[in-house]
Order: sequence, then C-alpha cells, then structure tokens
Amino acid sequence: MAESASLFARKLRAWRAGAGIHGRITQEMLAERLGVSVDAVGKYERSASFIRGDLEHRLADELGWSREEILACREDWDARRQEPRKGAYRLLDDTLVGEVYGGSWHRAARASIVLANEEFGVLPEELAPNEKVFLPIYETYRDHWAAVMRDGRMVAKWALPFLDFEDEALFRAGRLIEAELSVDRIRRPILPGTYYGYSPAVVVRPGHEAAGTLLLSSFVRFLEGLANREVLLHGIGTVSVSPGGAQICRDIGMTRLGSHCLDPDFGVWELPGAAVPKSIFARRSTILRRCYTEAFGT
Repeated sequence: MAESASLFARKLRAWRAGAGIHGRITQEMLAERLGVSVDAVGKYERSASFIRGDLEHRLADELGWSREEILACREDWDARRQEPRKGAYRLLDDTLVGEVYGGSWHRAARASIVLANEEFGVLPEELAPNEKVFLPIYETYRDHWAAVMRDGRMVAKWALPFLDFEDEALFRAGRLIEAELSVDRIRRPILPGTYYGYSPAVVVRPGHEAAGTLLLSSFVRFLEGLANREVLLHGIGTVSVSPGGAQICRDIGMTRLGSHCLDPDFGVWELPGAAVPKSIFARRSTILRRCYTEAFGT
C-alpha cells in the first residue's frame, strides 16, 4: 500500500494478512466481524473512510486491538482530514502557533483570554476572564485547553483546569471566585485517580458554529488521553453567564446545581462522572463510555 495510507488502513490489511489460520482473512469475513458491509471494509483499506464511533468497540472485541491502538488510528485519521487550506477550521498546534503567534504559546494563550473577554462582554471582575489568573495556568497546563483557528484568527476555545478539593467545594456551593485562582491551586493529574474539571470558558464566535465540531472532537480526545492513563473526572463544572451558555450546558447533559453568589442569573452546572456514559462525549467515544461505566456505573 502507498505510504500515504492511513494508519487504520495499514493495520486492517496487516490484521487480515496475519489472522487466518489457513490463509488470509477475506474482506467479507472481516466485514461480518465488524458488522459493516464489504464495501465499507474496502473503503477503510483504501483510506477513504473510517469506522463509525459506535462501532469502534468491535475493533477491540473482534480484532483484539487495544484502546491505545484505536485512539492512535482515529487521531491519525483526524489529522489527515484537517487539511491546511484557506478557510478551513484548524485546531491550534505548534505549526499554527508558529505561523500566527511567532512560535509563542504565551501569545496564543493570551489570545484565548482576549477571545473570551470579547465574547462574554462585561462581567463582574470576580468572574471575568483574567489574564493575570489564567495566563500562568494556561502556560503551565498547556494540554488543558484548546482553540480552533480560521484564516489566522482564533474563533473557538475550551479550557479545563482541575480544581483542588477546597475549590471544588466552593464551586458546588456557588462561591468559587475565579479571580482568586492560581497555578498552585490547580491539581496536576500525575497519578491515576479521579479529579474535578472546571471550565472557565467554552467560546465559539458567532458565525463560526461549524468550529464546534472540531472543538468537541479535541475535548473528547483530551478526555480519552486521560482515561488511557486511568485518570477520570468525577465531575465537570462550569458557570453559565448567559442564556446561550445555559443552553450549551443542557445540550451537554449537565445538571444545574444552583446559582452563583454573584448573580442569581449565573447558573452553577455540573456533569457528574456517572453521567458521562450517557453524555455527548461518550456518544462520540466508546473508550469514554467503557471507562466511565466501569468506574461510575450507568
């Protein structure tokens, strides 16, 4: 197969060549195992398509692939789909940081805070996106936030630092003040276990709703990477400061715990770990569905 073949295509062909006791496994036999058509298998092996998310578990169940192997295939496929053409949405990476921000992740992190301020408008200073607070956090925990770019402009972002136990309790009580956060109050997920993720900002510029798909995919990959290290979230929390933000929380499957102490219209929302298997994230990832079901039940 040509060098440009996807990792998924190469692995499937290699598996077929080596799985048969009396010779190669045919495409028909592989299609039956995966629950897809023979035409679909042909497209997989030609690097023309990738298996649907709700069928990924069959790669593990029927072919014996590990979660890491499946994730690597999907990441390779996603990377192949993100062509750097004009007008395309692209996930911020080292290449784009070099092109747009002169190679400085510091400047990129600052741009993400500017984006949040522009879209959120005027907020109480206790909850307003604060460069002094979040710039050190984003620089220290660079893998805990992501952004989508289009034609050199940042149009969407998410962030998810992990709160310490005291701040988690304050958040649940509606009394967390973002302006008081600092790097030393953020937990680093070094060891396996459960943590609490807090999202200070999920932002999509008006007119760039299509960027939301790429943003969601990057967040799912982030959670999968953690799950592969046995790092799970027993909760994901955020504060909605607008009707649109509250609707996003509902769409994700979050539950409103109450109001924030600064304003009764500001909602305190949470997605418990036990709710992840039925969330939009698990619908896009069999890895998350399995890991969170095993850890927290359904």
